[in-house]
Parts: sequence; structure tokens; C-alpha cells
Amino acid sequence: MQSVVQFASPAAAGILLTSSTLQATLLVDILSAIVGIGLLACLTIPVQKPTAENTSVIADMKIGIRYAFSQKLIGKLLIVYGLFIFLCVPAGFLAQLLVSRVYGDTYCYLTAVELVGFAGMAGGGVLMSTWGGFKSRMKTLLFGLAAFGALAIGMRLSTNFIFYLALMALYGIALTMVQTSTTTLIQENADEAMQGRVFGLLGLMYSGFLPVGMMIFGPLADIMPLQWIMIASGALLILIALILQRDHNLKEHFFFSQTKKAVTLLGRVTAF
Repeated sequence: MQSVVQFASPAAAGILLTSSTLQATLLVDILSAIVGIGLLACLTIPVQKPTAENTSVIADMKIGIRYAFSQKLIGKLLIVYGLFIFLCVPAGFLAQLLVSRVYGDTYCYLTAVELVGFAGMAGGGVLMSTWGGFKSRMKTLLFGLAAFGALAIGMRLSTNFIFYLALMALYGIALTMVQTSTTTLIQENADEAMQGRVFGLLGLMYSGFLPVGMMIFGPLADIMPLQWIMIASGALLILIALILQRDHNLKEHFFFSQTKKAVTLLGRVTAF
């Protein structure tokens, strides 16, 4: 649903910017924010039972960090996700800069990139909700990382705008595969009582590594060609996928996890 909204928004923005002024477009943004706040004001939040311990936010964060990194799988997933967000900045979040430098800075080109990218993410959401990925969550994650890196390299080598848009659509699908598999793995392996803290850390990885990536790769793109930065980031993502694929601890974990699920299912069937 988020991808569908993000798919429609650039189209609406492109139409407004082409047929109107920037001031009018910003006014629409303000009005839509007012509508959004009004909708949230209508929501009724269920009463939560207070916990026995009243801990501070800082203490909660420390507990979450200590728990997450005491679990090898969850700690590695958080680190990999943070690196993924950091390395997807050149090809993903600086796509408009690349298009403006290589193909032209018209509203048509810039809007098309946004539309196709979010269309790929929406398509990836439909794909993951119907297909569900490979039987192994880790295989889905590794495939998404490797595909993401290969597509980043392919977009740098592309000289045709239509072909670039096709790669951008696939890029959106790969992005959804990585995010969905990471979220599912954490949800399946984190203790229920700690899931809120762990998912808070997952959000922190996104909101923390994204601005750091923009802060580093943005100025770097003024010093050296952005295409070469895209190749380097894509190659690093493929390298991360290969390193994880050879991680024996993760292999043992998933062998044990799948065996445990099979035994549990067999036990339920036998009991029935």
C-alpha cells in the first residue's frame, strides 16, 4: 500500500509542477498534511495495560540493543540491513541525480524514474504476498541482495533510458524482497516480548544509515562520476551476499530452525 501511494505521488507532483507553480504544489502538500492529521485524530487507540516496571526510554533502548546483539542472527540481520540501506543510496536515492546528468533534467524524465521505481516496489509487494519467496528466508534475502547489486551495476552501464527504467523496476522488486525477508526473519526469530524494541532498531538502521549515505555519496558524486560509485556499491552488495552465503553459523541456524518446525508439525499431526 505504501508503494502504491508512492507510485501515485510522483505522477501527481509531475502534473502539478508542469501545469502550475511550485508554490501551488507546496500548498497542496500542506492541505494533504492537514487531511492526514484529521484522519489520525479520528483513530481510537485501545487502552494499554501498564507494565510492572516503569523504565526510561534510554533503558528500554539499552535492553533492546543488548538483546538484539546477543542473538547472532538478529544482530547480523540488523547490521546487514543497515549496510544495505547505506549502499543502496547511490543507485536508489540518487537516481534523479544520475538521470539529470546522463539523460536530461526534464520533469518527464525525473517523474518517470520515480513512477517506475515505486511501481517496481508495488509489484514486489504483490509478488512477495502471493509467492512468499523461497522456502528459506535467508535464500530470499541473499537473492535480493545479489540482484540489487547486479542491477545497480547494470544501471550504470545502461545508455538507453527505456532500458534504465526497466532495470529500475526490477530494482524496486529486489528492494522489496530484501525488506520483506529481513522483516519476516526478525519477526520469526525475535522473542515476542522484545519484538517492539528490535523493530525499533530496524527502523533506526533505516533512518540512520540513509542520511549518512546521502551525506557521504552526495558530495562524493561531485568529485567523481556517480556511475563508478554505483558500480562499487553494487559490487559490495554482491560481496555481502556471498559472505552471508558462506556463513556456517547462519546455515546451522536455519537447518536447526527448519528441522524444529518439521518436528513440531509432525508432533501436531501425530497428536491429531
